[in-house]
Amino acid sequence: MPLEFRSPLLLVTEEAIPPVYRFSLTEKIAIEIADKGHPVYLVCVKGNGDFSHRDIQYHPVEINGWSLFDLKKRAEANIRLILKAVQLCRKEDIRLVYGWWPVLFFTRLTGRKIVSDMPEFIDVMYKSFNKPYSKFVGLCLRLFQRTVAGLSEYVITESDISRAIWCSRKIPYEKTIAIPYGVDVEAFINSSRNENFREDYGIGKDEPVIMFHGDIGIDDGVDILIEATRGIGAKTVIIGDGDKKYMQYLKKISSKDVIFTGWIPYREIPGILLNADIYVAPFRSSLYTNSTFPIKQMEAMAAGRPVVMSELHAFSRYVTDKGDCRLVMPGDANNLRSVISELIVNPEERKRLGQNAQRTARKSFDWRIRAGKEASLLIETADKLAKQGK
Repeated sequence: MPLEFRSPLLLVTEEAIPPVYRFSLTEKIAIEIADKGHPVYLVCVKGNGDFSHRDIQYHPVEINGWSLFDLKKRAEANIRLILKAVQLCRKEDIRLVYGWWPVLFFTRLTGRKIVSDMPEFIDVMYKSFNKPYSKFVGLCLRLFQRTVAGLSEYVITESDISRAIWCSRKIPYEKTIAIPYGVDVEAFINSSRNENFREDYGIGKDEPVIMFHGDIGIDDGVDILIEATRGIGAKTVIIGDGDKKYMQYLKKISSKDVIFTGWIPYREIPGILLNADIYVAPFRSSLYTNSTFPIKQMEAMAAGRPVVMSELHAFSRYVTDKGDCRLVMPGDANNLRSVISELIVNPEERKRLGQNAQRTARKSFDWRIRAGKEASLLIETADKLAKQGK
């Protein structure tokens, strides 16, 4: 490909880079694009520490007290991401912008083409996290997201069910692409156990530990997990955070055997997950959970933990009950309790499931699978636009 067609790509994300609370796939996609010899700009929220790559132009925005669950902070972040992205579009010969869809609307107004990353339907997510005026705001978000999708060259989703929903919202099928999400599998496979974790949280050496980590919304079903494990003879560790009112409710219904750690830096999560005797992803069944690939259980599987998870449409097609995990009926606390109880008293079965889970994670959930496909799509699209002079 002649050099004149190597028009820079701009990647924009609300994710913090370097990661703070969770893995950033956008960071990996940027690296994949750069390693393929294509110039790339990366606009994001500034994370912990510094990020550098000799072929990536890194343009972070700093948000003091950044939180995924503070609407004011998120609004501030999006405004600053928009200003940074628009500034770069006006200054540089950028033909294609990819990433966080609210920002894409404004970069599209500069005349740049866009590819949207839309793993979830934001109106559903807004309601799931118990945000105010969900009916009205959800409708506005749905219309806005639909507008951005309509302006996009491609809409990248995680499942066929998402593609079908976008088709029902009048987005041409050929403009949608389904690529399952991925995580940093090797980081979890090669991690060492955090030996201080149990002592730090007052957990006995031989006490079974049931664990959950990540964003906490209503659809995540943490209240179901708390109900299912009450008096079961184990510590239930909840890592992460969510809406203030929902978190207050969860703590109110919890016994002394439930431990809330709050957010823990992402870099520490691999070593902490190794303290879990059983990992549980107790999702409710919803459009969000049935159409996406939640990071939580993929990371737990990569860490070799025996995972108990709700049987949901998209993700469950990649795993096998009693093979590499245990699948339970979404929202059924009794079913969940029964399966957890079986595993607590059967360490050999836990070991077998964990080993199989790790193999599945390496085969199906490694970030390189998705990042490679997305990088190729973005480079091909940018080069095509450059050839056409758009």
